[in-house]
Amino acid sequence: MKDINSDADHHVHLNVPRKFLNELLFDTRTLAGRITNWAMLTLIMVVVTAAMLNTVTGYNKQWGQLIGQFEYMVLCIFSVEYVLRIYAARNRWHYIRSFNGIVDLITVLPLFIVGGSFVLVRLLRLARVIRVAISFPVVRALFASLRGSLRLLMGVLGTIGLISVMVGNLIFMLEPQTYSNAFEGVWWSVVTMSTVGYGDFVPQTAAGKMLATCLIMSGICMFAMVTAVISVKVGRMINDSAKCVACKHGIAPDYLYCPHCATAQEQAQAEQFQEDDD
Repeated sequence: MKDINSDADHHVHLNVPRKFLNELLFDTRTLAGRITNWAMLTLIMVVVTAAMLNTVTGYNKQWGQLIGQFEYMVLCIFSVEYVLRIYAARNRWHYIRSFNGIVDLITVLPLFIVGGSFVLVRLLRLARVIRVAISFPVVRALFASLRGSLRLLMGVLGTIGLISVMVGNLIFMLEPQTYSNAFEGVWWSVVTMSTVGYGDFVPQTAAGKMLATCLIMSGICMFAMVTAVISVKVGRMINDSAKCVACKHGIAPDYLYCPHCATAQEQAQAEQFQEDDD
């Protein structure tokens, strides 16, 4: 949970209460910070599980009112936590505008919306799950590694969407007896491109089956591109998780020699430790 925009923000003077709350809410390197964040994550998982149980008819009749009161209490706790995070942040404006800050705000919005059964309230409650996900460093690292390929991924997904729209309209013109409108054709084309094949719509004519064959082959190629981009980025994230002790280039942690400067990593680390002891 970063509350800084640059290294200069580390030097922002904090009074004693803000410094204590900052370490408690943001600094997961300390024992108190880890306990606080894990306690909040546990509370989120408990309330999400309770909300899911509340959708079961039997549990809703028996425990519905109690679960609703528990959710309201947790929302109040989240609201207090959000206010304290703003107060304790070194760079308050950066925290408010950050992804973590926006998720924290969305998490407490149901407290201010009237009507517990309102669909928007139920959707906003899902932000708690997002908050659990971004609290794990490996998840944040994964999304950070994909940030540089976002334009390429959006281009590939946009191409898939365009093909689906064109083929969906085409299959509707070829087989109006099977597809009642173009939207059903687009749905069929997306399902066919992804090779899921629900079978709710099946082409009946030879032209429709040939179109489906082309769509399947193009879908395999297009989705393979998405998989390849993600695989490359994750591979780079893993291989650059450590730094060479000599040239400081990113390398895999299991490398015995740096591929950039050929420095022996274990030997260099041993020499560095020996110099520190001396």
